[in-house]
Amino acid sequence: MGLFGKRVEIQPVVQRQPPRDIEALEELVNNLEGVTDEASSWRIYASTYLEFHDLDYVGVWMVESSGPRLEYEVGRISGALAGTSSGGGGLVGQAIRSSHAVFADAGHTGERDARAAAALRAGTKGILVVPVARGHKVIAVVEMCWREESPVDPALLSKWTAIARLAEQARVAALAAFFTRQVADDRLAVTNVVAALGHTNDSSSGLRAALDAVRTAFGWAYGSYWQIDEQENVLRFAVESGDAGDEFKRVTLAATFAEGVGLSGRAWRARDLVFVRDIGQLTDCVRAPAAQRAGVRSGVCFPISSGDRIIGTMDFFTTEFVELSESRMDALRNVQQLVSQRLDVIRGAETAAGNARNLLDTVSRLRTATADASRVADEAVGRASDMTGDVASLNDASAAIGDVIQIISSIADQTNLLALNATIEAARAGEIGKGFAVVAGEVKELARETADATKKVSEQIAALQSSAESVAGGIRSTSDTIAQLDAVQARIGEVLEEQAMMAHAFEH
Repeated sequence: MGLFGKRVEIQPVVQRQPPRDIEALEELVNNLEGVTDEASSWRIYASTYLEFHDLDYVGVWMVESSGPRLEYEVGRISGALAGTSSGGGGLVGQAIRSSHAVFADAGHTGERDARAAAALRAGTKGILVVPVARGHKVIAVVEMCWREESPVDPALLSKWTAIARLAEQARVAALAAFFTRQVADDRLAVTNVVAALGHTNDSSSGLRAALDAVRTAFGWAYGSYWQIDEQENVLRFAVESGDAGDEFKRVTLAATFAEGVGLSGRAWRARDLVFVRDIGQLTDCVRAPAAQRAGVRSGVCFPISSGDRIIGTMDFFTTEFVELSESRMDALRNVQQLVSQRLDVIRGAETAAGNARNLLDTVSRLRTATADASRVADEAVGRASDMTGDVASLNDASAAIGDVIQIISSIADQTNLLALNATIEAARAGEIGKGFAVVAGEVKELARETADATKKVSEQIAALQSSAESVAGGIRSTSDTIAQLDAVQARIGEVLEEQAMMAHAFEH
């Protein structure tokens, strides 16, 4: 049906310079070498035909179960077509249902089509809609508006349908080639990151090497690492790589992010990679305005973990809008795991080295204590030897005193005997010997007291000799024990040497 309800038979269009169609296809093939993803392939498709044929408009419609969806459009009359829809009917619907190109102009508008009517009102001379098929299924429709009058040629529509099939093959091949290159590049990037991390031995250089390696390998402009502040439960800036302008750096250094806030906070909460094509979409990110002024466009962030615990995030930014393919996202997740594991290993090595240093310090102090114990033991053995000699001398002196006591005891006995004889003689003398008898009695008493004192001294000397012998035995036993302790100290020293060697091995 026509725009006004009249049935109008669609007329084929006259062929326009066949070589130009082939040249346009060749131009498309060349331009598709710059494809980066599905969306960019359609942008290149539309832009190439717009420029090569000097068209008013090119729109790409994706065929979905719910109906056609406008994927991309470009051209001077885009504004005039805004708000109009194919609705599954009109020229777009015809091309989908028939799997062939359809054409309309002011005299031949085909079925009632609001978009065709709007395009004609905007000054377009003709509208060509070409289906893009993959196998026997139409996956998209390309809508083109011509600036010039297009004469009718029955062969043109079939040719455009065939050209569209060739263009789709070229587009798919270009995408496949790109994804193949990207997979290879991603593998190389991961390898470069691993190589860079393999040359680091401390956390600080490891973080910087990871940032530099990831940023360089994937071609990003700026990267930064954010560490979780356990006390305040926020992300704080730690290390950066690259440059995105002084203003962006100032804002970065002063910023903190709670869980779920900003690009880094979202990666923290998701515990997974987060990508934002347009940094301006992050309305809760304090760096977004400065990033946009600095020309930062897209951003990606992934968390860094230690075991099951998130300890920080790494984010990266580009100066142009990019899309992340599934293969690149997989590569970045691999990088995330590799960086996390390597940093975990480095931190473990640092902890082991710290423990080794502590062990060395302990071994050193134990060595000192062992040396002191050995010195004290040697001194104790020397003193014990001296004391043994002193006790022996004391024993000899006690024996000598015993001999003197025996002499004194003998003298006391003889004195007592003489006093007894004197008493007997004094008794015989009668009155004359009374005074001498008194003296003899006193001498006898003194002899008795001397004998008692001598007996006590003898007992004390005997006890002293017994104690001295016991002390001497104890000293000999102590000397033997100290000698055994000295042997134990020597074995402890050997064990400490082994610990020192092990600690040095851990440290290095």
